[in-house]
Amino acid sequence: MKKHTRSLALAAALLASLASCSKEDTTPAPNQTGGGTTTPTTPTTPSTGQSVSVDAPITTNTTWTASNKYLLKGYVYVQSGVTLTIEPGTIIKGDKDTKGALIIEPGAKIMAMGTAEKPIIFTSNQPKGARNYGDWGGLIIAGNAPVNTLTGTSQPQIEGGPRTKYGGDQKADNSGTLQYVRIEFGGVAFSPDNEVNGLTLAGVGSGTTIDHVQISFSGDDAFEWFGGTVNAKYLVSHRTFDDDFDTDNGFAGKVQFAVSLRDPLQADQSGSKAFESDNDSKATPATPQTSAVFSNVTAVGPIINANGANYSPQYTAGAHIRRNSSISIMNSIIMGYPTNVLIDHNLTAGNAAAGNLKFKNNLVAGSLTGSNSTAGQRSIIFVGGSGGAGSLTVNNVMASDSSAWGAAVGPLTWLKAGGNKRYTTSDNVQLLNPFNLTAPSFIPRSASPATAATAAGSAADFSDSKVTDSFFTKVSYIGAFSGTGTTADNWLTGWTNFDPQNTDY
Repeated sequence: MKKHTRSLALAAALLASLASCSKEDTTPAPNQTGGGTTTPTTPTTPSTGQSVSVDAPITTNTTWTASNKYLLKGYVYVQSGVTLTIEPGTIIKGDKDTKGALIIEPGAKIMAMGTAEKPIIFTSNQPKGARNYGDWGGLIIAGNAPVNTLTGTSQPQIEGGPRTKYGGDQKADNSGTLQYVRIEFGGVAFSPDNEVNGLTLAGVGSGTTIDHVQISFSGDDAFEWFGGTVNAKYLVSHRTFDDDFDTDNGFAGKVQFAVSLRDPLQADQSGSKAFESDNDSKATPATPQTSAVFSNVTAVGPIINANGANYSPQYTAGAHIRRNSSISIMNSIIMGYPTNVLIDHNLTAGNAAAGNLKFKNNLVAGSLTGSNSTAGQRSIIFVGGSGGAGSLTVNNVMASDSSAWGAAVGPLTWLKAGGNKRYTTSDNVQLLNPFNLTAPSFIPRSASPATAATAAGSAADFSDSKVTDSFFTKVSYIGAFSGTGTTADNWLTGWTNFDPQNTDY
């Protein structure tokens, strides 16, 4: 999470050099009011069919029903030992004035089990047509799983101003279940170093279940993991302002089947990406090291046509792997970003050389030209030394091959050795309609290089040790969707919404 000042500028190309901005240098979004607090009132149990204002901590097991609508005012904490159950089809709104947020504290549980027919919806309390990024605070889940910012018994505190501290030694910690859930217009910077995301997962353990979650119009990141071991499947990031999948502070979980789609004109001045990954903010060797594994992701960037000008210059990369991270990305599609893969810092390159950081069997396409890499296209850029200036990195000049990669192998050799394929344009990937902001289709056409039909056998590869365990479904295709186009294979069907601005809630 970083500072963001909304950009509506059109740019002919990326700026060759951008101002320095670190993850700690933050400013609130413009026109944001409210500090995430409000004066609590005594909670009551209403009859069904009511609008229920929730502005006090939840201290006993509670069920929210689909027959009511709920309004979060300020920080609403679910305290340790308490379970909040949310019925399928329930609508929860966040108050704009107080930047309402729901916070599941360590030891508490949320049981939000929607269905494809009746998803649970967290959204803005503004009327349709008037909703915006950061209308409310978002959903925060905190647990007791390992993080690398835990010092002795001193726990880190949730960013954004909540009181909640998190982290511990319980890898299998259970914070409940999120299934078939939409989170819209949340994620906001209250003040410097006080931001929350659409969904913040802090020290969340592998006993927690997360699948079928869509984040739309988040005012900061869509999904951000601060350490933890939680796994997830079927994630959607839609028109996020900053990063889609941000992994920090020792996150060691696994994610399969995810899609992200960017608004070309909306990006954060800290540099927006599909993936951003740090070990920590100072690139230290703190353990556990960030070692998340993502497979079968389709990340669609802002650049429809590399010769066009209608995208924000504040977009940086499809995957910005930096600050000593050892994230791995496998069997995925990254297309339409100024630079598709940006490896930042010698320590990060060293993780690649050691086989801890892997980028294998992916399709990268539609990056800009103008770099000093092979063929001049920014499929991969390496920034050596101690990396770029904060979050923003000059990403058109590749550092020289160095011992950081092992025997001066260098980034291009590494990219090719991983079985990755590079394409000049996003059209070469042949997805049906991936850039449509309100009715996209990410299904591969029959001739797409992402499908098994165009490969010698399976297009996907699950032979690497990073993806052999039972969590990963061993599919034959690259990216988030098969090429069959059937309802059964399109897991977005029924529960997602790509036009929440114009939906009656």
